[in-house]
Amino acid sequence: MAEIKTPKSFNNLTAITSIDGRFRGRVEYISKYFSEYATIKGRVFVEVEYLISILKQIDQSTSIDQKKKLRFIASNFNEKDAINIRKKDEEINHDTKAVEYFLIEKLKKMKFENLVNYLHFGLTSTDVDNIALSLSLDTFKKEVLSSKIKSLINILTKIAYEHKNMVMLARTHGQVAVPTTAGKEVSNFATRLSVQLNKLGKIKTGSKISGATGNHNALIAAYPKIDWLNFSRTFLNNLGLEYYPMSTQVEPYEHKVEFIQAVKRINLVVLAIDADIWRYLALGYISIRDEKGHIGSSTMPQKINPIGFEMSESYLNLANGILSVLEEKLPLNRWQRDLTDKYLLRDLGQALAMSVLAYESTTEAFKHIGFNKGIIEKELDNHWESIAEGIQTILRTTNYTQPYEKLKELTLGKAVTKETYENFIEEIDVDKKTKEKLRKLSPNNYIGLAKELSK
Repeated sequence: MAEIKTPKSFNNLTAITSIDGRFRGRVEYISKYFSEYATIKGRVFVEVEYLISILKQIDQSTSIDQKKKLRFIASNFNEKDAINIRKKDEEINHDTKAVEYFLIEKLKKMKFENLVNYLHFGLTSTDVDNIALSLSLDTFKKEVLSSKIKSLINILTKIAYEHKNMVMLARTHGQVAVPTTAGKEVSNFATRLSVQLNKLGKIKTGSKISGATGNHNALIAAYPKIDWLNFSRTFLNNLGLEYYPMSTQVEPYEHKVEFIQAVKRINLVVLAIDADIWRYLALGYISIRDEKGHIGSSTMPQKINPIGFEMSESYLNLANGILSVLEEKLPLNRWQRDLTDKYLLRDLGQALAMSVLAYESTTEAFKHIGFNKGIIEKELDNHWESIAEGIQTILRTTNYTQPYEKLKELTLGKAVTKETYENFIEEIDVDKKTKEKLRKLSPNNYIGLAKELSK
C-alpha cells in the first residue's frame, strides 16, 4: 500500500491540527522551514549542490554556466515542481527517489544527459534528508527562533527596569515570605532566558553523508583512491554544517537532540513566566488592560481573561511533549536503520511552530498588563511578619537569647502589624543601637539587593 494519498482540497477551517487551523495565519511563515514543500525543496537543493561537488571531486568539473543553470533548478523551485514530485512519490512510494527522478527530467531538458548518472551518486536517502533538515533548522534558528526569544527578553527587560523600585511581597510555598521588587522578579526571567538563548546559539548543527551503512561503500567501490572522508567533511562544512565522521545509515542525532533540549529548557522558562504572571493576576498585583471590542466571557461582562499567558502555557506543554518524544527516540534507530526517526521528524516543525506561537503570545500579553501599586503597597503594610527574618537575624548578632524562637512565637501563622513590631522592639532587652537598627526595618526597605539585581 502506498504511504501517501493525495488529499482533497482543504483550508484552515478543515485542517485537523489547531496550528494549521485556528492559528495558521499567525504561524504560516514557518512553513518556509518546516512543511512538505520545504522538505522537498531542501532535498532538491542538497542534490544539486552534491552533484556539483561530486563532479568536481571526480575531475568532471562543470563550467560556471553549467553550475549557474543547475543551481537555478533549486533557486527557481516552485509549488508546481513540488506537486509533480509529490505525484511521483505517490506513484513509486519513495519521497527522496521522486526528487531524483524530477532532477533527471530537468537535466535532460537542459541537455545535461551526461550528468544524469551522477545524481544521488553513492548516497542513501537519509544523507539528503538529514542535510536538508539540518539546513532548515539552522536557518530557522537564526531567522526566527532567536529573534522571537530576544523580543520576549526585551519586553521583560523593559518591564524590569520600569519597576525596579516597586517593592512587593514575595511568596515561598504560596505563603508570605520576605519582600522583593517587581523589577527583580521579572529580571530573573529575562536573565534565565538570556542564558538559555546564549546556549542555544552555541549549539552546532551536524549531518552525515556516508552512504547506506555509514562506510562510503559505493563511493569507495567506484573511486577507491579518493579521500571520501575529507570530501564529506568539506562538503558539509561548506554548507555551514558540522560533520559526523562516524554513523550508520542515519546520523547519530546528538546535535539535533542538543537543539531539542535547548528549546525545551527555554519553553520551561516561559512556562514559569506564564504561570507566575497568571498567579500575580489572581492576587490583583497585576491587571490586564482591556482592548476595545474584546470579550472576556460569554456571560460575565466584567471579565478580562489572561488568555495570552494561558494559550502560551498550553502550547508550550504540547510542544515539549513532542520534543520529549523526539529527544528520547531519535538516537535509538535499530541496527543500521529504521524509519522511526523520519516519521518523528515530520512533526518537529509542529513543535517549533507551537513554541514560537507561545513566545509571541506571551510577548504580546505583556504589552497589556500593568502593576497595581495601591494593592501591592497595601498588602505590604498588612504583613509586617515579612521582615521577621531580618529582625531575628539582627538579634543573632547580639546576646539576645533564642531570637528565632521569640520571632516564631510572635509571628507564626499570624498577620503582624507595624504596631505589633514596635511594641516587640520596645520590650526586648537589647541595646539602643540595636533597637534603632530594628526600627529602621520595614517591608518597604527589607529588600536586600533586589533593586541592584533588577538592573
